[in-house]
Amino acid sequence: MKIKMALFDMDGTAVRYENSSFHSSWDALGIAADVENEWNKLLKHYYPKPELYEEWFEKNCKCLIGKEVNKITNQIFPPPYAPGFVDFVHYLNQEKIITGIISSGIDLVAERIKNEVSLDFVVANEIHTDNGYFSGTGQIHVPLWDKGKIVKKIREEHGMDLKETAFFGDNKNDISAWQEVGLRVGINLKGNECYKAVQGYFQDFVRIDSYLERLMDE
Repeated sequence: MKIKMALFDMDGTAVRYENSSFHSSWDALGIAADVENEWNKLLKHYYPKPELYEEWFEKNCKCLIGKEVNKITNQIFPPPYAPGFVDFVHYLNQEKIITGIISSGIDLVAERIKNEVSLDFVVANEIHTDNGYFSGTGQIHVPLWDKGKIVKKIREEHGMDLKETAFFGDNKNDISAWQEVGLRVGINLKGNECYKAVQGYFQDFVRIDSYLERLMDE
């Protein structure tokens, strides 16, 4: 197996915010913006209803109206990387493997990660700002429950076959993404459904370079 592209989920996989079971950039942002209670209510209502994700996203964004961006980002940066993630991306870069994040998390965090660890690209959900403040709107680029559609689009845009692409994720909303790649790797998995969906699983990225090397030699 020759992997030419490695794609990562962000929240709970590449980074782990210690704020909820999801280790989520959304939760971290909500806490920093002092809208945690409102977002928790929205989470409880909308999470079991995938068909209403767009409505949930819009309401989360509205909670941020008028919040100062720098005051919030100062609390959530630097991103809390999963053990071994930065070194693993460095290894992939040395091997000339294309790297990217595809996440329903927040673009502010994804872009910071891209710049810090030298990823080739990120696709994440956008929260709009205006003159240093959140405007209360945003744009969905990665549907929470249909990530596979974006993985397939990115893979095809780069001319990658299934067997040339790997995806690293942690939760059941990554299952559709795993279905669009040849190498399905779980990181700190959450739920039996996820274990059934992957070929290999690990707690973190420490020594995953050795695992990938073994597969590439087969």
